[in-house]
Amino acid sequence: MNPAAASHGKGPKSTPVVANGKLYTFGISGILSCYDAATGRVIWRKEFSKQFKSSSPFFGTAASPIVHNGMVIVHVGGNDSGALTAFDVETGAVKWSWSGDGPSYASPIVFTSNGTTQIVTQTQKSIAGFSPANGTLLWQIPFETQFVQNIVTPAVYKDTLILSGLNKGTMAVRIVKRGDKLQAEKVWENADNSMYMNSPVVVGDYVFGLSHKRKGQFFCLDARTGKTMWTTDGRNGDNAAIVAAGDLLLMLNEDAQLSIARSDSSSYQLLKKYTVADSATWAHPVIVGNRMLIKDNTSLTLSSFE
Repeated sequence: MNPAAASHGKGPKSTPVVANGKLYTFGISGILSCYDAATGRVIWRKEFSKQFKSSSPFFGTAASPIVHNGMVIVHVGGNDSGALTAFDVETGAVKWSWSGDGPSYASPIVFTSNGTTQIVTQTQKSIAGFSPANGTLLWQIPFETQFVQNIVTPAVYKDTLILSGLNKGTMAVRIVKRGDKLQAEKVWENADNSMYMNSPVVVGDYVFGLSHKRKGQFFCLDARTGKTMWTTDGRNGDNAAIVAAGDLLLMLNEDAQLSIARSDSSSYQLLKKYTVADSATWAHPVIVGNRMLIKDNTSLTLSSFE
């Protein structure tokens, strides 16, 4: 990894996924593994250093795999060479692969628009949609950020995608059909709030995220129009993993500070703030009932909420 990421720890940064009794992980060096979830036995494993010039981006693999229609889908490889690839969940056999660009740090999502289901993700130099059946490229938006750091996982609001990047503002696009082709049309754009190492969440008609401005400002936008509803003063961190839980937002920054606030569009309502680890927290937290899994540089902790 780039020396600038040394403080991030040994990983992983990505979030595992569990489906039909199997556990799928994507390590910080780009190794994809399938385990028996009950016993931990390795069922299959894929390593890509011989296939690509590098097996992970400069700052380590951060994208999380998804499971869809019997396939594990993840963007493998490293800078300038890689492939969005679908693997058979049982055997790890490659079902399809698109090698048009290297991976970013964002995770793919499943998105359905006008009856067409797509796999949407940020690549190194674009945001694009793909056929989940065969990996065909359906549409693409050129999208490049400083330091080759496309990081923001797209969010869905009804039939629109919420997209952002470092110094790129935040925008909503709708996928429409023109003739026999799909293309992305901009619905709105908010130039005042850009996300860097944060992916937004949508609650009702509102988007909540962390702008990189003023060393980290939490914000709320109207998902229908892009209007800014509120922003905090700043100094909330470079990165924040945000989880929506009922009417609450759980926001974990890289300094192990967990902020709990109302998902309220009228104002920022901070309820509690906790220090939840002794070292940096770059991985996404996971809520399990009234408990939360927190991974820091050296350990995994299970905390409970009353």
